[in-house]
Amino acid sequence: METSALPYRQKEMGKKAWIVTWRKRIKKIKAENESVDDSSFKRESINACRFGYSTSSPPVKHLSLARIEKDGVDKERRSFIKGASVSLAALLLGIASAERFFTPKSRNSAVMSSYPKAILVDARGNPITLAQIPSATTSSASYPIMSFNYPLQDEPNILLRLHGIKIPGPGVIYDGRDSIIALSGICQHLGCTVPLLDYHPHGSIPFEAELIGYTGTNWPEYGLLFCKCHGSQYDPTKGKDNLYNSGPAPSPANHSLPVILLETDSNGFVYANGINPESAVIRGHLWQPDGEVHGSLVESENLSGGTELPFDSELNMYKTIVTSSSNGPWPEG
Repeated sequence: METSALPYRQKEMGKKAWIVTWRKRIKKIKAENESVDDSSFKRESINACRFGYSTSSPPVKHLSLARIEKDGVDKERRSFIKGASVSLAALLLGIASAERFFTPKSRNSAVMSSYPKAILVDARGNPITLAQIPSATTSSASYPIMSFNYPLQDEPNILLRLHGIKIPGPGVIYDGRDSIIALSGICQHLGCTVPLLDYHPHGSIPFEAELIGYTGTNWPEYGLLFCKCHGSQYDPTKGKDNLYNSGPAPSPANHSLPVILLETDSNGFVYANGINPESAVIRGHLWQPDGEVHGSLVESENLSGGTELPFDSELNMYKTIVTSSSNGPWPEG
């Protein structure tokens, strides 16, 4: 009796051990939020005891298909998030590095204490006279592009002479018949420059202006400075208040073009000697966070982020070369 009862008791003890092990394992699995088939798990435990499977380790758990699929999705999602995070960090680092590379060290410091006085010269270094500057009339069908850098290099401005009108404001030369004015050649919208921004008299409506509704009847009498990038429009006859919004489509720019202060002497030479203090800052020079669109900081802002104009020792002053399109009044070379 005792010998035959021993295997039975061993089986009973093994079964109880498996049940205890199974319950502990189930508790641990549920604590880890894992999905398990309880009936299959229990059945495998009992069968192991019945058929003599080893009881040294608990049976293999049966995860549901949904859990397996969810684990795969979670791993892919975690991998995607990690990859996206690394890519975003690299992008931000690249932008910061590019900004440091392209932004000059003199960005927030003026390279000169005040606006220089610069004489306008041709490509050979000869001073340009008022008589050499061609004039536009209300019937002109074309006009040459004449530009010069001021107050620093790489700061283009557009030189114009309009016949039969007196343009208001300081810095405009008026000889009794014509007005000679110079305006910044950098669009106040997104910074497009000459020749994308240029002057078109009444008889020369650009194709891009026609696309937004301009015709011979609504194009202004003296034409406009028109930017082909996004359609910004400026009326040179208005002086410092040249932003134009009276056409079929509003100008995307928010500010008028700065007006360069021009002077002349008894020889008829032309000089640039400052910017109208009531003008907005040149596009691309606004400091952050201390900058001003208009105000006391505008001069120092306009004189930052560039290099000085060349100094002519013979003339004993700064000079700036006026370049002209092919039909201009002076040759280049």
